[in-house]
Amino acid sequence: MNFFNRLFGKKQFKEQIVKRKQTEYFIDIDPNSSSLSTAFKDFYSNHFIDSYGLAREEVDLGFFITMTFEEKEIAKRLIRQNLKLRQVHLFKAAAYLDDKEALPILYEQFNNNTDFSWLMTIGQSIWKLNKDKLYPELLWQIKKQPNETMRFVHFRQVTDLANEESIELLYNFLYDESNLIKSTALTEMNFLAVGKYEKENRYGFSYFDTNINNTIFKNELAEKLKNMKRQ
Repeated sequence: MNFFNRLFGKKQFKEQIVKRKQTEYFIDIDPNSSSLSTAFKDFYSNHFIDSYGLAREEVDLGFFITMTFEEKEIAKRLIRQNLKLRQVHLFKAAAYLDDKEALPILYEQFNNNTDFSWLMTIGQSIWKLNKDKLYPELLWQIKKQPNETMRFVHFRQVTDLANEESIELLYNFLYDESNLIKSTALTEMNFLAVGKYEKENRYGFSYFDTNINNTIFKNELAEKLKNMKRQ
């Protein structure tokens, strides 16, 4: 279950069943070949047949690890061939596969977009591949988005950096004008401080507010975040 479902439960975020247009991907292999492993076929099915599970973060991504080296190379090629279709799960896959050959296409897509959500999605993949500073700069722009939903959707990306800057970004959201976002930030701060999500936050706003200038405290949170990202 993803972070927002853990935090608010399924009732608040009702699923909308929509009829989606079938995408025509450029595929130059036989995905049903007996020479391909179950792991590769799982990768293929989730990325080119039905990506709904990926969108809902309900898919075990272990296939990225268990595919053979040759299959990973095929997967990289398939993803690169279809990146221009501009789909979130394809951008993410390029990063999961550590495909640096995809960077020119990702930069092209980034430079040809102005929509903030797309910039955040593509920028995230670029950053995971080469740590380009364009992504941290984007993260600081989340708070400036006038739309509460936009800020909420991209909030959890601030922990991507897994460093002291991520903690500063979390603090930034702790003072958001939206009560929803403030409470979300408080829950995430508690998660870092305690090491797990609890039904009720152990620490209130004043606890973190009091420590806003406490470098040692904030460094400890950053170290906990780093360790969690390594797991």
